[in-house]
Amino acid sequence: MLYTFIKKQLFLMMRDRTNFTLLLVMPLILVFIINYAIGGLMTEETPKIDATIAILEHTEEKEDINHIKKEIELLSLPDHEKNEMINGLNHFKPIQILKQEVFGNPEIKEMFTIEKINPEELAAAMENDKYTAIIEVPENFTFNVVKYSFLGEGEEPKLDLYLNQNEELASQVVHDLLAGYQEQLQTATVLEQNGLGDLKVSPQDLEGETVTISGVAPITSTTYYIVGMSVMFVLYVASTMGSYAYEEKRDHVFNRMVLANVSKWTYFTGIFIASSITAFLQLVILFSFSIVAFGVSWPSLSPFLATSILLSFAVGGVASLLTSINYQLNSDQASVIFGNAIVTVFAFFGGSFFPIGGDLIDRLGNLTPNGSGMSAFLSAFQGYGLGDITSNLLFLGGFTLLTLSTAVTIFPKRGKAI
Repeated sequence: MLYTFIKKQLFLMMRDRTNFTLLLVMPLILVFIINYAIGGLMTEETPKIDATIAILEHTEEKEDINHIKKEIELLSLPDHEKNEMINGLNHFKPIQILKQEVFGNPEIKEMFTIEKINPEELAAAMENDKYTAIIEVPENFTFNVVKYSFLGEGEEPKLDLYLNQNEELASQVVHDLLAGYQEQLQTATVLEQNGLGDLKVSPQDLEGETVTISGVAPITSTTYYIVGMSVMFVLYVASTMGSYAYEEKRDHVFNRMVLANVSKWTYFTGIFIASSITAFLQLVILFSFSIVAFGVSWPSLSPFLATSILLSFAVGGVASLLTSINYQLNSDQASVIFGNAIVTVFAFFGGSFFPIGGDLIDRLGNLTPNGSGMSAFLSAFQGYGLGDITSNLLFLGGFTLLTLSTAVTIFPKRGKAI
């Protein structure tokens, strides 16, 4: 008899084309759209940038260096201190650092072309979309930097940066590069003041490779959203099954089963098992299609299978709980509210839409079945084993027991159910 109920619920799902589309086709369409829109943002690949930067210098740095040397000669200091300061100037050339070490870096040179412009060309350059950014070096910039850094005189000089807002990504890269340059300049100042100028490290001197600290594979945006959409849409199985169960009560199908001395627990168990099977098949189909369409792969099948099974049980538990609430209220509003509102809230906190930062939000996300399942799936994608996702699996198991026990408690008694 139990097998008959399970088969009946599965046939109901397969014959409902609307829900079939929602549960299987819609998540795949969303992954295609999201992957096309932001495909490379979570990978280690450098975005393709081909931009031009204009640099405007009101005075030559060489003139500023000569000027400051003359100022040092006039100081009432011992000759050896003057010589040390003058020798330090040979290493401390801010504009040369900007051109040769920042924008002269091989990787940066592939993205940006540097052009020098004259002061009278500034207005026209600002109107020209050719330039992603214009860096204006104020008059006596190096001279003022040295006076501020070494002599403590005047205010800290600033470069003027004009960004083309139509090229947001490239403009942001330029902004970040100049921020890093400012930090490098401040570090160089401290080193020179303490006689440690030779300790400065140029970016070209640093060689190596990019690796992940934990030694596991990084998550691509495609993988992230495949998992995110799958664990979100699997929750709709629960609301759908809960609605089917109420329709059977409304159409007196359940009443006829009770009159035929069929145990309500047989029916209740059938709802749980059918929902769990549907959820598991949905996950398997979505991930299998993703392997073919997007080329994703699982380092190990055991964490995937364990997570899929326990997440499916959790969905079955929710379906059972919604069924009990619907029967108790004599309405399918519990399923409607869950499908229209609660799933969205769970998806937000669980990280289905985008990665959520912060320890508190992360903990809250892992207290949802989809969030805990998503954490386990992503860990499995990175190569972690069953032992590393035990906490997520235990939560899913505990969540299943909690929802089932609650559903059993509030399920109407025999007389009230009829």
